[in-house]
Amino acid sequence: VNVGVGAGAGADSGVPVYRHAGRILALSMFIQGACGLIYEYTLGALGNHLVGTSHEAIFVVIGVMMFSMGVGSVAQRLIERDLVDRWLLIEICLGLAGGTSVVLIQAAFAYTTQYRLVLYLFSAFLGGCIGLEIPLLIRINQDYAASLRANLSSVLFMDYAGSLAGALLFAYVLLTRFSMARIGIALGLINISLGLLGALYFRRLLARPRRLLAAGGSAALLLLLLAPRTAQLLDQFEQSTFADPIILSETTPYQHIVLTRRGDRLNLYLNGNLQFSSRDEQIYHELLVHPAMALADAHRRVLILGGGDGLALREVLKYTDLGEVLLVDLDARMTEIAATQPDLVRLNQASLRDARVRTLAPGGVSLSPQTRPIQRDLTAPVTLHEKPRRVIAHVNLLNLDADLYLRSADGLFDVILVDFPDPSTLEVAKLYSRSFYRNLAAHLAPGGFVAVQSTSPYHAGKVFLCIGKTLRAAGFSVLPYHQNVPSFGEWGWHLAWLAPPDSAAVAERIRALPAPPVETAFLTPAVLRGALAFGKGLLDASSIEINTRLRPSILAYHRSAWKE
Repeated sequence: VNVGVGAGAGADSGVPVYRHAGRILALSMFIQGACGLIYEYTLGALGNHLVGTSHEAIFVVIGVMMFSMGVGSVAQRLIERDLVDRWLLIEICLGLAGGTSVVLIQAAFAYTTQYRLVLYLFSAFLGGCIGLEIPLLIRINQDYAASLRANLSSVLFMDYAGSLAGALLFAYVLLTRFSMARIGIALGLINISLGLLGALYFRRLLARPRRLLAAGGSAALLLLLLAPRTAQLLDQFEQSTFADPIILSETTPYQHIVLTRRGDRLNLYLNGNLQFSSRDEQIYHELLVHPAMALADAHRRVLILGGGDGLALREVLKYTDLGEVLLVDLDARMTEIAATQPDLVRLNQASLRDARVRTLAPGGVSLSPQTRPIQRDLTAPVTLHEKPRRVIAHVNLLNLDADLYLRSADGLFDVILVDFPDPSTLEVAKLYSRSFYRNLAAHLAPGGFVAVQSTSPYHAGKVFLCIGKTLRAAGFSVLPYHQNVPSFGEWGWHLAWLAPPDSAAVAERIRALPAPPVETAFLTPAVLRGALAFGKGLLDASSIEINTRLRPSILAYHRSAWKE
């Protein structure tokens, strides 16, 4: 029996009577809405991890899917007969494509340079299938609805309700508990199961029920065979993208963390971007920490924003006149790895494991279980093949968004060290904004200094200049400096303080500094003096815009940086 548009309900239409068909179709629409939304979020999050720029990957994936849904809704006009067959076949195709999408996209990332094209092609195909299924369901449901108005309202409401359920399920359950590949396979099996159950329920309406059941069964079998091999395949794909063997790979709610090691070289990657190499990280962290520590009038309170690997904290803990150190890093899993992974513990000299850690709730901020700092056994022995260090300061770890902390915290700090990743996403760009730096200024004690990681003044010169100009717009006096870090190339930082003195006076103080009062692996007075010298034109910021929350110009600067 072929179901067409406008057939009407009941015996006159020739449509078999299904007492609960309307409810079944409504439930199907709810499930389809939830699965479609989760597909969007899954591919967007996957693109963020692969591309490393969420404002591009997530937004483009959703945009491509929405456009393709429109194309699908127009294309459904070409389907004139066998509506139920076509709807169920689309459901099976959607499940097969969605279930294999994550694995195939990651394979493209590992072995080709066209992974973005593959990502967007899957987004387009899934969006097209979703765009086809919604109007087809409306046309099928008109045989079981009292009126067109009731038909549209029931189908569209269930689609929107399913989308809300999918969003909540993805945000609070799936993203934090399952890998993206497993999410894709689970969704694929749900779509295929929906197609198979629909084929059984509406079998008297189908033109080719056996072919439909065979297609659905084959698709489900393929996903079931793929599921147990997913972890092995993804490990193989991921390893092919790194030169050194992977010793740790985890996806947290905030980022994808990878540690690699070959011989004495330990590398940390976040969302595919190198954060440090053990062979030269001392250069970066000593230049970040010691200039500000040397210039500050006191070390009563030191604040580290970011730096969840514990390496900046390692340098701070070398000072014997510390009162309190507070490390604020969003990702609790990152700080836990830094406190427990043996290679990283050895590198950061157990800075997070030896420290006395306590839960903080600053200025009206209530910590949820997901952001509550992890309490550790501080008496547990640590073997570093060297004499254990005595930690003098109280070191407090707070797993919380740094922006939220600064807006809610009380008290002043003598030294503030800002060690965030490069501003490649909207979430990170706000941490380089004028309003964020104004909050920094509000927490800086008289005679205190801020040091800000500022990316490369050579490869990302506009980003570097934007950071300095935004700091000045927030009320700071600023002094830029730079040094070559072999793993990254030329790298830069900014010293910031509340005037007076002026930049020239601070530069003279730096030139007059003796050797650091603590042991360093790289930094010398001569190196620090040389770090103040820039080539002609490198500090010309006349055409640079400041970065604000509502106008994140730094994202455009970062996007155009690092070009060959």
